[in-house]
Amino acid sequence: MFGRRKREEQAAAEAAREAERRALFARLAERPEHICPFLGLASERTEYVDGISDEHRCFAFGDPAPISAEQQTRVCQERGYGNCPRYLRGVLVIPTEELEALRRPRAPIAEAPPPPPAPAEERRRAPILLALLLLLLVGAGGVGALFLLGEDPGVGLGSPTPTPAVDVTPEPTPSMRPTPAPTVTPTPPATDNGTPSPEPTPTAGDAFAFYEVSVAPESYVLYQFENDGTIADSLPISFDTYSFAEAEPREAPTGDVHWVTQDGPLAGWAYASPDSGDFRIRAVFLTVDGERRSVYLEDDELTEFPEGTPAP
Repeated sequence: MFGRRKREEQAAAEAAREAERRALFARLAERPEHICPFLGLASERTEYVDGISDEHRCFAFGDPAPISAEQQTRVCQERGYGNCPRYLRGVLVIPTEELEALRRPRAPIAEAPPPPPAPAEERRRAPILLALLLLLLVGAGGVGALFLLGEDPGVGLGSPTPTPAVDVTPEPTPSMRPTPAPTVTPTPPATDNGTPSPEPTPTAGDAFAFYEVSVAPESYVLYQFENDGTIADSLPISFDTYSFAEAEPREAPTGDVHWVTQDGPLAGWAYASPDSGDFRIRAVFLTVDGERRSVYLEDDELTEFPEGTPAP
């Protein structure tokens, strides 16, 4: 008897947990399409704040993880969150029915039918229609009498004035003004096999644009750091092709330098030399015509915070 009671208690507890999970994913499925379902607050799993918040956490897997400001705005609250490595790992551990609940589209809201015409409006229309009907009957009777008397209906009536044709061509719906295309950061050219082509070195008059991290088809480890420079999270990742992303150097209180990516699905993750692998950093310059020119930093420069803006 004791064993049966224990099994019943375990079954009841499991049913309660299952109901709680279903309720959780039902609430997450109501989010806007551009909000990652794994984004939540430290105090409330299903809540989030538009924009940046220190309370934001990633609930994709494991313990809730803090999220950098760049990650919150450029990945977690954008339609491209589906390319985030944490999201891709998180969906692997979600039960199938719960995953389907997140992907299930919501039914569109039906538009309300137009209200019926008011009775007062119908009463106003009735006399007008009756008067038009009487005019038509009178006109038809007069013309019929002229034919019966053998007279030409056109005599004494004057030449009919041609009625101008009414242009019933619908006015074209004003088209929306095209949205200006976003400014695209010039990307480095590549050869047919995907390897980056050499770029011209900058010369006097070129303007520094940004730093760029460059990786080869190899394995790397990316990091997210706390404000004191300690590691908050790490992400082993492999690239199938050469890849590039804008990067920003940051110096931790420990003196270590982290190169934080600024765009793409890995925005907010940082490279640290030499632990991340054999990545490279180059300073990208633009000519007055917008053409790219660049120069790679030396290996020992990857661990030193730049003292100023690079010059050609």
